[in-house]
Amino acid sequence: MNKLFKIIALLLMFSFVVTACAPAAPATQAPATTNTQAAVQPAEKKLTIGFAAANSGWPWYATFIKTMEERAKTNNWDTITLSANGDVTAQLNQIEDLISKKVDYLIVGPLDPKAATPGLKAAKEANIPVIIIGNDIDQEGMDYATAVRVPDDRELGKNSAELMVEALKDKPSKKIFVVEGLAGQPAVLLRWESMTPIFDAAGIEVVAHEPADWDINKAIKVTEDLVTRYPNIDGVFSMDGSMTPGIVQVLDESKINVPVVGLGGTKTEVDLLKAGKIYGTACMSPAANASGAMDAIEALVAGKTVEKRAVIPTPKTTQANVDSCPGDW
Repeated sequence: MNKLFKIIALLLMFSFVVTACAPAAPATQAPATTNTQAAVQPAEKKLTIGFAAANSGWPWYATFIKTMEERAKTNNWDTITLSANGDVTAQLNQIEDLISKKVDYLIVGPLDPKAATPGLKAAKEANIPVIIIGNDIDQEGMDYATAVRVPDDRELGKNSAELMVEALKDKPSKKIFVVEGLAGQPAVLLRWESMTPIFDAAGIEVVAHEPADWDINKAIKVTEDLVTRYPNIDGVFSMDGSMTPGIVQVLDESKINVPVVGLGGTKTEVDLLKAGKIYGTACMSPAANASGAMDAIEALVAGKTVEKRAVIPTPKTTQANVDSCPGDW
């Protein structure tokens, strides 16, 4: 028996020594990872600005797009621009396309104040903030817009119409014709809304008005037709600065020396104004409009509240203050 106890005691001592010398078991821990995996951090999502442009080929929109893209680049944002090329249905489809691309912010230059409304509604339902530029929208569309940054077309028409009144104030005859933009577009209708009462009050008779679709080549053809029909005209009104050089060209070729009033303040209009070829214009800067839109987006990204509607200034411009107009389109 004593011998058995000795054997058991020896076994217990041996077990204790082995346990004491064995390395301690590690505490519970996550599986090991490679250095590459440990260094990976979740990437911050890059913002994308979608722009449904009325027509990227129109000079005003070309400058807007350039300014918008430059501003986006400074913020390291991406941009997607789609051009409706003056087609209302195409623009609605493009708004829906940009929504499907899940852009973070949507800028719309509406061709029609009502036609874009379903697209604006869809954007709001998708929680995509919408910024309206260029042309105004109707009241329903306003409900779906986050911010509206537009020149006031009524103010544009008013300012240029008042310049025409000044140009003809000492003339016994006050017959003019008007070269319009795209027929039926809000910009045209709203400008007429303010121009007509001013012309009527001053005794200015609009003997004819024809659309030239904001296109200089069409403006040349329209003006050639109108000067043939009205060779004794007293003044000519250009509803858009991109068309004004073509109008002046035809008048020069026809040896017709009458006051010309433009609208928009394009670079060529500013040059013509400095040269004394036109009486004046209302200055409308697309770069200023693009800056206003991007200011609104930057504020929204920063979590700030933005003003719902802000008007881009369109001052009357003559030789006396021509240097104040940037002529950026």
